[in-house]
Amino acid sequence: MTVHRCYRGVRSFSRLYAIALLMGPCLAGPGARAAEGQIAPTTPLATIRHFSIPAQPLRGALQAYFRQSGVQVAYPTSDAGAVRSVAVMGDFTPQEGLSRLLAGTGLTYRFTSPNSVTLGKAASAIVLGPVRVGGTASSSGGDAQSAYGPGVGFVATRSASATRTDTPLIEMPKTVYVVTRKQMDDLQPLTIGAALRYTPGIVSLSANDSTPSASLFQPVHQRGFESYTFVDGLLNGTSVSDPFFLDRIEALSGPSSVMYGQANPGGLINMTLKRPTEKAQGQANVGFGNYGRYEGQVDFSGPLNKSRTLLYRLIGVGITQGSQIDYNHYKRLAAQGDIEWKIDKKTDLTIIGQFSYDPESLDPWIGVPAYGSLIKANFGRLPVSRYYGDPSFNYNWNREYMVEAIFHHEFTRNLQFNSTARFDAQSNGGCGLWLNSVDPTTETISRSAFCDSSIKGRSSQMTANLGYKLKTGPISHSLLVGVDYRAQWSDGYWGFDFATVPDASILHPVYGQYTFADYNNYRKGKSTWAKYNYWQDGIYFQDQIKWRRFYVTLAGRQDWNGYGDLFNRPFTWNAGINYVSSIGLAPYFNYAKSFMPQTGSVYRNDNIVQPDPLSGHQWEGGLKYQIPHTQSLLTAAYYDLSENNVLVSNPDFPQYSSEVGQVKSKGVELSAHANLAQGLDLILNYTWNRVYNSRTNLTGQTIGGETVSLLGKRHAQQPTNMASGFIDYRFPKGIAPGLSINFGVRYQGRSWADQANSFRNPSYVLFDTGFSWDAGQVFSSMKGLNIRLSMNNVANKIYVQCNSTDLCYYGDKRVAYGTIGYHF
Repeated sequence: MTVHRCYRGVRSFSRLYAIALLMGPCLAGPGARAAEGQIAPTTPLATIRHFSIPAQPLRGALQAYFRQSGVQVAYPTSDAGAVRSVAVMGDFTPQEGLSRLLAGTGLTYRFTSPNSVTLGKAASAIVLGPVRVGGTASSSGGDAQSAYGPGVGFVATRSASATRTDTPLIEMPKTVYVVTRKQMDDLQPLTIGAALRYTPGIVSLSANDSTPSASLFQPVHQRGFESYTFVDGLLNGTSVSDPFFLDRIEALSGPSSVMYGQANPGGLINMTLKRPTEKAQGQANVGFGNYGRYEGQVDFSGPLNKSRTLLYRLIGVGITQGSQIDYNHYKRLAAQGDIEWKIDKKTDLTIIGQFSYDPESLDPWIGVPAYGSLIKANFGRLPVSRYYGDPSFNYNWNREYMVEAIFHHEFTRNLQFNSTARFDAQSNGGCGLWLNSVDPTTETISRSAFCDSSIKGRSSQMTANLGYKLKTGPISHSLLVGVDYRAQWSDGYWGFDFATVPDASILHPVYGQYTFADYNNYRKGKSTWAKYNYWQDGIYFQDQIKWRRFYVTLAGRQDWNGYGDLFNRPFTWNAGINYVSSIGLAPYFNYAKSFMPQTGSVYRNDNIVQPDPLSGHQWEGGLKYQIPHTQSLLTAAYYDLSENNVLVSNPDFPQYSSEVGQVKSKGVELSAHANLAQGLDLILNYTWNRVYNSRTNLTGQTIGGETVSLLGKRHAQQPTNMASGFIDYRFPKGIAPGLSINFGVRYQGRSWADQANSFRNPSYVLFDTGFSWDAGQVFSSMKGLNIRLSMNNVANKIYVQCNSTDLCYYGDKRVAYGTIGYHF
């Protein structure tokens, strides 16, 4: 029998013999606790220590346990073998930490001294924990590397976005990028768009992605197409999108309709709300920043009873801020409350409620013209702060709430049911001015007015699935059958004024020229009422097949959806295969389809009909690499993506459309996420992408007024090259206890600034930095006190992005944001 010992600075390697064990994430066998108390704890054993050990092979987990506890571990190699441990995250005594680490492994421990322990087989049988299949099962068990957990450092190894099952990313033949909770804490992003800045294939079209938004559309594009956002696997109707409310953000790249229904082919963003925790914890933060930003944050979580069958979480945020644009302000109050009820060992129910109110929002429509910002003009460069709206005709407000229920039941170890349902509602209103065209001769901008009022939106959504695991000879199957339902309604009043809004001087805009009284006089108190409704029913099925080291994913979905008088029955499917080698390399190939309803009038076979949905399809090949015995994930992907049925002009009947257009997107994405060493985390990304009109008869005008064909033209604001890198380093206790610093660099290459490809947006490089300091590491009386500071665009570079000569946006200048928080 080979005995393996963990000593400081020494690693003994001996031949390992495999043990076939199936583990659960959080339940321990009786033997795992059998030896507790066999030695009276002395001071070293009673000391609370912080453990951060991800789920991994037991051998590596014990090495990490020794480094973090100082307790030497001796164990028979033949017993440990290929056993995997669960994750251990939190503050525990060495005894508690080891007990959690061995949960479900069939091993027990015996302390031979206060600083040494011996492992052996438990006398009783191993108790298998639940195997999570599908849905959005709770992560309150504490496994940070579950598909619903916050990840470890900058690395997440599992995801449920692509398959609706808790699946290792390396076994998934599709591209998924995860923004962990640690990454969000370091970046301190104000929006979802800002949180995704270091993600491949993501482009922010407004450049100013710090503008808060609760829309189901975020100001980001994936692989050239606008992204929908989802929360806990359901379309984001009104869920609070502040990153503070989230445990993780996932960018699922490529067509994804097979699991979500209607979606653009570039991909989607899926966010996971924070859940209750079994261990009591809390934090209260006060934030401050430039442009008059002040913020308060609270987050409390823990058990409500001794048996820990009732858990809670309360989160709240209050924000007030200005912006780099004059006369633009933003205020928000938002809260979330969670209750999780562990009905029994196999059943749990989580209820989540949210409410938010924005009494004042940033003007979402006003930018600056290309002349004077991107294009040189005789009058010089326009100030970044210039506002071409009118404070006398500018207000935007928003109120929303939602209730969500997440249910999980395990019939047997191999048969499980999951369901998520949500109802949300929203009301909003606003008025503002739009920029129309620029006259360089008179140095003026024409404008129009728009108002919407009493806008009310509601949606009901539900997804439910049944997962079953079985074996057919040497082949393992993980089957999933589910249903989706979504219904959305909205109605309200709106109106335009294209005639009476005064032009604005480019150099010296005068405010107070147009008021609500002027708008009402033009509209004569009348507004147009409009109603929108959409519904979608879907049935999906999936089989995740494993044979030796090969993993095959097959999925299909039938949808029935209606939009007004439009009705469609699209079928989408997905197929992929990958091979996971013994050294951690995993080549893969995937083909997927998507659909998106569209409206219009199409002349087809002597009839005027509604258009078919946009149809996306993509093939993708790539390579993933998980370096053995490290927390890392490296990916490389090449994709060829097409969107068909794009509407173009009918050559015989110009008043109608034809469905013969096509948009192509081809690209390469490279990504590396790694926790390189204790306290050193790294992200590196590179994207090459080309998005263009491959079939069209539409035309556009150049900056000089010439009419040209859009065939072969690249899409505006879609750069060919992008790259980014972000690193966070925590200093050793002997040098600077409690201090972490981070640094990031972002590069975005040139892109076309209009549809006709007649002028370009220039490339730019931005630098970000920040630090955090845990004061308790230096002063014991200040335990729990944390100070953070983040700065974006440290060099204060001025850059601009345009999508036409009339509408451009200045990017964020230097943004500094800090928090003083107390964690307990």
